[in-house]
Amino acid sequence: MSRIPKWSRLTQSKFARAILIALLLSGTALGETNTWTKLDKATITGRRREPPLVYSPELGRFCVLGGLTYSGQYREPRPYDVLALDAKSNRWENAFPEGREWGPKFGPCKAPRWKGEVWGFRDAEGNVRPNWSVYGTFSLGSAYAHDAEGKRFVFYAGGSTFSYDPVKRVWADLAPATHPMKETGGKLLWASMAQDTASRQLILFGGGNVQSERGDPGTWVYSHAKNAWTRLALDEQPPQRANSQLVFDPVRKKVILFGGDQLDQLVADTWEFDPATTKWTRHSPPVGPSPRAGHALLWLPKSKRVLLVGGYGYASSTDYVGAFYRRLPLELWLYDPAAQRWQLLRRFAPGKDTPTGPSNGVLRAAINEAEELLVVADDGSTWTCKLDVEHLDASLTKLHGVKPGSVERRTGPYDPAWFAKDVPAADPKKVAATLADLPANRWVRLATPKLPRPNMDWGSAVFDSTNDLILRFSGGHSAYSGTAPIVYDIRTDRYSLPFTPEMPIEYIHSNDQVNGEWSFKGNPWMTGHTYKATGFDTNLSQMVFACHEYNYFFDPKVGKWSRSTERNPYAPNMYVVTLCSTPTGAVVWADKRGGDAGLWRLEKKVWVPIPIKGTLPAKSPDRHGMAFDSKRERFLLFSALDRNKGDVMSVDPKTGKTAWLGAAGKAKAAVASRETVYLPDQDAVLGGARVEVGGTWRWLLYDCKANAWKAVLFTGEDPIGKGSFNNSMGLMFDPKRKLVWAVGQNSHVHVMRVDLEKAEVAAVK
Repeated sequence: MSRIPKWSRLTQSKFARAILIALLLSGTALGETNTWTKLDKATITGRRREPPLVYSPELGRFCVLGGLTYSGQYREPRPYDVLALDAKSNRWENAFPEGREWGPKFGPCKAPRWKGEVWGFRDAEGNVRPNWSVYGTFSLGSAYAHDAEGKRFVFYAGGSTFSYDPVKRVWADLAPATHPMKETGGKLLWASMAQDTASRQLILFGGGNVQSERGDPGTWVYSHAKNAWTRLALDEQPPQRANSQLVFDPVRKKVILFGGDQLDQLVADTWEFDPATTKWTRHSPPVGPSPRAGHALLWLPKSKRVLLVGGYGYASSTDYVGAFYRRLPLELWLYDPAAQRWQLLRRFAPGKDTPTGPSNGVLRAAINEAEELLVVADDGSTWTCKLDVEHLDASLTKLHGVKPGSVERRTGPYDPAWFAKDVPAADPKKVAATLADLPANRWVRLATPKLPRPNMDWGSAVFDSTNDLILRFSGGHSAYSGTAPIVYDIRTDRYSLPFTPEMPIEYIHSNDQVNGEWSFKGNPWMTGHTYKATGFDTNLSQMVFACHEYNYFFDPKVGKWSRSTERNPYAPNMYVVTLCSTPTGAVVWADKRGGDAGLWRLEKKVWVPIPIKGTLPAKSPDRHGMAFDSKRERFLLFSALDRNKGDVMSVDPKTGKTAWLGAAGKAKAAVASRETVYLPDQDAVLGGARVEVGGTWRWLLYDCKANAWKAVLFTGEDPIGKGSFNNSMGLMFDPKRKLVWAVGQNSHVHVMRVDLEKAEVAAVK
């Protein structure tokens, strides 16, 4: 029997350390590292978009400080806006203001609502708290940070600078004299802030929708001591971007920026800002995370490195209300600012054991002193992850990293090159022959090889008589929301896209619209819909888009937008602003600011009022329209509203005199009249709507000479389709070929030669 050797204390100590290290590496001691644990009792119920998630060192707790919601949620019990994670029960505790008993410690409560969905700091009972239920354009992005010296969190949103004291549970509107939105105009979206702890100031960069030339605010600093914002006049700044967080490196006293959404591409660049010198520097690590936005950037206090968590990528769906963004596989990246090196710590496969971030918003994540990571997922669930940042697999970085400067763009019909790819060469002679041989009074749908997608609902189209083009800027809401118009060449039967469209992130397929003017590249936002707010100006040979505060002009020769320098004199209401093209320039019918309706003529990119004597017809989306009778040099206004509905009003552009014409058949002509185009060779106005006569749908037509409504039977592939009106059709007249063109929501191109002498025409009675 052999003897077992007796271990010395030193040997025992070495063995114990070896066992401990092995256990730590295996992830079995003190909890498994770099894996996710779901806190089953810590799900935040009720929809709450972009909830600000923070770690409060004053409390030693993770907190949720609000989050965008809607006022209807306050009609039912829901957790309070401010929550603190209880470490013992792993539940979110309602952090009510002192002295307010609005419900239990955990779970739904009955906190006061607000009087409306307007940004402010007092609820219906007068309590000071921010209204997170704002309707319309409002985005917090990542514009909040912790002020350690002031023991508070400071926010910039809705044009307000405000703070929250987690110990006293008190909100305060700091109300500085000026701020980024006040100086630039517009409503800032998708911005980011970081706290410079060395000089106790906030650094703001990123975001868009403000009225600077760059379409972004640039770089700003906020002094806590002075309660003042200052814009930095810098020679060089990173390119514009949205949904890209900033993080402060307290060791090197620099701000780190990575990636972001430029609205037409995602980027993967790394920048550093030195608050002491106010200088931005771009770094070029050999490899880094793939292009993305919506990721979290956090400073690891023990490891002295930056942690990147999550992010979203692009999708290129062409479906109705399809996806334009995708959740990336959740990744944990480490950045060493001193070495300028990115390393991939862990990549998680999507599944039930991994939190799911938003597909087009900012992932909410926070870290404490022990480097415990907390994430609130898109479904309100709460997850933790204990980090081990010392044991890295270099192969992961090599496998999933990309070179600096990499970008991601959308594909398919969002790529201008797509329209010419795998398409037969155009044959202008064949197209010309087809158009010359068109039969009379029969709609023909052309065999255009590639059609734009997605659909382009609730808008019109513009005929460019100078360049033989059809120009279209139509969509919004659940349809196309990009900043690029669609161009159709009549001579080649081909569509093209002048540039890659920018997309307004969460306002795609939203029941809202961006309450703002222009994008990073100075292109106009698509309004909720465009209705009849586009037209062609013959003097400029450009398309006019006229339902924003400023006028926008698209020049098809260079494929670019430009805008007016002065605000429009009328109210920019997308529902009723109506453009009409005339041989001498574009004219708009709209409401005066605070007054009645009026007409304005475009002269050198400025709207000049046409004096009007009388009251113009009532207006409503799709229920009114305007055409120019070039034979009599008068405007013809149509409306399906009020006591004169169905009648026609003439307006003399020289004298401003108005007159109802008492058109025969007006009672039955009170239909949709948005699309109304004058046909000079027929001396009639063709309306883009139909009436039923003798059990047959016929197109409505106003006979100018007879002052009477008539119904015309057209055959072929009718662009209206079924029913009486197509709300997504643009109707145009081609003066060179004397043809009528129509495009619909799916961009099919229809054309017809009208000859009323050969047509079956019936009186409207």
